[in-house]
Amino acid sequence: MAIESQENMTFQTIAERLEVVNPERITEKLQAGEQVTGFWGTAPTGKPHIGYLVPLIKVAECIKAGFQVTILIGDHYAYLINYDVPLEIVEHRAQYYMYLMTAVLRSLGVPTSEIRIVTESTLSCSDPYQRDLMRMCAVTRQDEIRVVGPEIRDTAMLSPLLCPIRQALAEVYLGCDFQLGGLDQRGVFEYTRNCLPRIGYEPASHLMAAMIPGLKSAKMSSSAPADTKIMFSDSSDTVQEKIAGANLPVGNDTTNNGIMAMFEHIVFPFRRLRSTKPSIEIRLVSGVAKQYRDYDGLKEDVAKGVVDTEDLRRVLSRELNGIIGPVREEHAASSEWRLAEQLGYDMVDVVDMRL
Repeated sequence: MAIESQENMTFQTIAERLEVVNPERITEKLQAGEQVTGFWGTAPTGKPHIGYLVPLIKVAECIKAGFQVTILIGDHYAYLINYDVPLEIVEHRAQYYMYLMTAVLRSLGVPTSEIRIVTESTLSCSDPYQRDLMRMCAVTRQDEIRVVGPEIRDTAMLSPLLCPIRQALAEVYLGCDFQLGGLDQRGVFEYTRNCLPRIGYEPASHLMAAMIPGLKSAKMSSSAPADTKIMFSDSSDTVQEKIAGANLPVGNDTTNNGIMAMFEHIVFPFRRLRSTKPSIEIRLVSGVAKQYRDYDGLKEDVAKGVVDTEDLRRVLSRELNGIIGPVREEHAASSEWRLAEQLGYDMVDVVDMRL
């Protein structure tokens, strides 16, 4: 009974703040006492913002729980979905992502020896992968692909239609028990569960994390205006300025609220990962400082209007800078990382055609 209880506690820790579909692949491995493996994939398109901390913190939690987690840099995926960018630039962006993800995971407390990052191109050029890609194309209808999301639904190009198939096959070729993604991946995951069995493969468990709203918009996005997002490269002062200018609805509306979402999905989880004192002190409008051990208590008080919102912003700025400060330092110290950034992003304006 104690073993079953421990297995359940481990699963509940991993599933916290996530929507989980088809959990059996994970629970069966836990019950058998076997290594659980998973991956989170990201396509090197625009520069990542701190919304990426949501899945990366979950990656760190999984590693701390004893799971083996791989970060898949979807370089070929990025080339196909972002088809107006030359492949050479995508390769530089993939390098930038690798440096950034490594630095962020180290900031989250993950030992360097446990950071596993692979590029999609190392998997997708093999003969078995290419055969399975053709098999998946042969058993997939176009309407099944187009319903996975607006980026695929509205495209006039062929290449983006291949991306959900490649994401599904990543589960097979990484040999993972679960795939982590955002709630915006629901359609891709449904496609994967429906179509992988058609060529004889069992789909993995699917874990979906929340999407952080923008500071002044519904979603924090790499393509959105600068004042709606916080970048890993933002200075300490810039972070404070952006948080100071962010929307913070008063009263009961704590949904679609970037400031509160960052407390829920970044600040409190990070505190539990790294600190022996996970509580956070925030001043109330009465002038009294209150300790919050979890997000629910803070959410309740914000809804009541008893929290000093200026101090709330100050604490959030401090906590975010505590996470991204070490990332900024690694970036400043790495000429290779800065070169990848220059070649992948800063020189894009001079490129006027695909090679």
